[in-house]
Parts: sequence; C-alpha cells; structure tokens
Amino acid sequence: MFKPLLVSLILLVSYQCLHAQKKYINRKIAQKNYEGYMLMTEEKYQDALQLFNEALNEDPEAFFIYQNRALCKLQLNDTVGAITDFKSNIDLEPDNAETRYALGNLYKHRKDSVNALNYFVQAIDVAADDFSQTKLLYMNQFAGNYYRLNEKYDSALVFYDRVKNYTPDNSSVYINSAVCYFYIDSIDSFCADLEEAFILGGDINCIALSAYCDGCSHLLEARGHTDTLSRALDTRLAGIISDTIYYPNMTNNEYDISETDYNRKVKVYFNDNWQICLPGEASYYRKAFWAKYLNSFGGEFEDYYISGELYATGRLERNRINGDYREFYKNGNLKLEAHFTNTLPRGIWIYYNEDGTEDMRVIFKNESFELKIVNENNPNYHLNSGNGEFEIFIEKWPEISFVLRGEYLDHMKTGKWTYSQGDEIILQEKYKNGEFRNGFVNTDQGRLPIADSALKPAIFIPPHITQIGGLYFSSVEAANYYSYIKTVGL
Repeated sequence: MFKPLLVSLILLVSYQCLHAQKKYINRKIAQKNYEGYMLMTEEKYQDALQLFNEALNEDPEAFFIYQNRALCKLQLNDTVGAITDFKSNIDLEPDNAETRYALGNLYKHRKDSVNALNYFVQAIDVAADDFSQTKLLYMNQFAGNYYRLNEKYDSALVFYDRVKNYTPDNSSVYINSAVCYFYIDSIDSFCADLEEAFILGGDINCIALSAYCDGCSHLLEARGHTDTLSRALDTRLAGIISDTIYYPNMTNNEYDISETDYNRKVKVYFNDNWQICLPGEASYYRKAFWAKYLNSFGGEFEDYYISGELYATGRLERNRINGDYREFYKNGNLKLEAHFTNTLPRGIWIYYNEDGTEDMRVIFKNESFELKIVNENNPNYHLNSGNGEFEIFIEKWPEISFVLRGEYLDHMKTGKWTYSQGDEIILQEKYKNGEFRNGFVNTDQGRLPIADSALKPAIFIPPHITQIGGLYFSSVEAANYYSYIKTVGL
C-alpha cells in the first residue's frame, strides 16, 4: 500500500531533517540514517531497520530517524511499531505536520475515526504555509464529514468553510454545509449554500429550492438555464426535504409546500416558572427559530425580560445547548458568562454582580468543579481558604430558589452536600476526606439511594434552560395558542 509513495516520503523526511529544527547530529548517526533509507529504496527493509535501530540506540533524540523507521516498519507490516515511532517523532518535533498527517491516515485505514480526526486536526493546526494544499483539503474534508455525521454541526462548518476556500467550484461541499446550517436552523445560510450548489451543478432541483428558499428562476442564468425539475435530489438532503422529492405534482393540501410550515423565527412567551404561557401572562419571551420536525427551538436564540431588556443569548443544536451562553441583568450588565459543550458546562464560568464587578468563578474539570470566590464581600469568600460551609444560589425564581450547599475541609468535600429546589432537597450526598460515602435523590417515585456522586458540572446549568427544553405549558389555552408546538406537558 505504501510502496508507490515510499521514495517521495523518504526524500521529504531527509529534507525536513535539514530544516525542521537545529540539532547537532553525529556524523556516524547521520551516515547510518542515510544508508538505511537507501536500503529502503532497494526494498531491503530488514537491513534498513537494523541500521535505524543502531542509530537510535546511539542517539534516541535523532527525531528524523523515527520517521524513517516508521516507514520501514510499515513495509514490514508492523503498524503498531510504526505508530509508536511516529509518536516519538512528534514528541521530539512538535511542529511536524507531515507526521501527524501520516498518523491520521494510519488510524483512518484502521477505521479508528476518533484518532484519525485527532491527528488530522493537529496537522492542520501546525501546518506551515508551504504544506501540501491537497493534504489540507483532504484533512479538512475528513474533519467536516466526521463532525457532520456525529451531529456536531457548528464544528463541521469550521472545516467545510476551509474546504470551500480550497475548492470553491465543488458543489458537494456546499451541500454538506447546507445540511449543517439546516440542523442549527440558520435558514438564510442554508439557502445560500443550497443556491450555490445549484449554480455549480449539484443535484438540487427547483422544487427543493422553492420549499425553503426563493425558488430557482433567479439562478437559472448562472447555471445555464438547465431544467432541474426532474433532477433527483442529492441523498444528503432527502431527510430534510423529502416531500419535495416524492410529491412534486401533488395538489392535495397534505403535500403542499409552504415556507411557513417549516422552520421559521418565532416568539414564545414564558411565565415566572418558565412555562409557555399566553402573552398577557408572561414575564419573559424568546426569539428563535422553531424546528418543526424536531419540535424544538434551534440555532441562535435570544431571551428577553417582558419589558424588552435582553435576558440571555445562546445556541441550540438539535435541542441541545452548545457553545457560548450569556445572561444579563435588566440594566444590561453581564450576569453570567458560560460555555457548553453538548449540553455540559465546560471551561470557566464567570458570575457577575449587578454593578458589573466579578463575583465568582466555577472551573469545570472533566466530571468535577472548583469554586473560586472573587468578590471579598461575598459571604462565601472564605471558601478560597479551602475550609468552611457555603451556600450558592444557582438561580432564583420569584417563588423558588435553586441552592447548592456544602462544606470543605482542607480543600476536600466533607459532611453533607445538598442541592435544593425551594424547601425540597433534590439531591443529598455525604463525604469524608473528599470521598463520597452515600447519598440519595428525590424522584417522582420517592427517595432513591445512589452508589456514586451525582454532584457533576451539570448541577450548575441554570434551571430555566432545562425547563424551557421540556416545553411545559401553563394551561390548555396556552397550548392551543402555540399550535405549531406539539404538546408535552401542562
């Protein structure tokens, strides 16, 4: 599999060893490396391997020899050994994009997409200006497709945008990009990409463009006046606008296509308990796209106080909050600066006082969190010493507060920790010397014991976000008012 590329790879490695980094190389070591790769060009791989082994035994930091030995091991069907040598090269030469590209390809051929993606993204990040554009195109396309197929559409778009720069006349990447924009409910961008794919000759028909966008009459000249009414739609779009494929000639209302029947910007009102309500009963409202088929909000959203001041901004992907999230006081000052990755808190969340000063930070580390109180007037400021009890209000509703209480001793959890909703304890856990002892959760089925801690980062998710996602209505009248929302709870 690697023989056709072997000579060029060897020459590339030998070139890189002169330019990648400055390092004194013993002449004897360099000679063995040269003799080794010359033996490789003659397909004498065992003899070459012996020379590479001898050279690395004498100088384990001769970074470029690991590349040659990895290529040699590939010819001897020692893939595991080749991977180890490529990784050793990366340890010694962190900016080597070629080695990361090679590792990504190895994992791809082993059908390990996660590791392939990891090394391809690393290669993209460290690639110099003169790195192969063909390889960059290949890696960006792989990353875009991986994220799209795993429903991480925002991440996929980053790589598809790069692919567009490399191949601006490729209709396929515009279709991939359009699919991503559809699922994050950016309909304008969805239409822009779909129209570009149409102009470039992709499998898009006029019926499909009429379903969400402005039809195709204004695009036909750029395309060459090609009749597309009978053209089959690209299969990547079939799950999105299947009606436009199978029922183009139906006049029955059941199959009529109307833009207002599909994703659109909506305004939904909420009461103090973040239940969907009638406008006259509202304390807040949300402006966002409504994804009909997912029966959920999607894409960028903005929440407002009923008086019109901005309350929060964020993004939803397939009804899951993702990316940056911000909350504001009525006076316009930041209240919370946060980040989500697939619904889970990540990074550092910063909480502010109403006057704009910083109050507290929560630092999320995998499945744990660390509290840092910045404001000296905060009653929990003593936590910075690693000792004492605390009480943190996650969120306050007019009649209900969501509160986390606990205690530290020498920076370790100790005693009783609780998460409460009003007067009701939802979760309780006991600790000693930082170790979980026992606990329980209150559910609709009563109190249930837990074997492991449930005090995870998700405990800091503002409760109203979960409440909105549940689509709870305040009344039957409210449910009837929003006819496009499928009833979930009253």
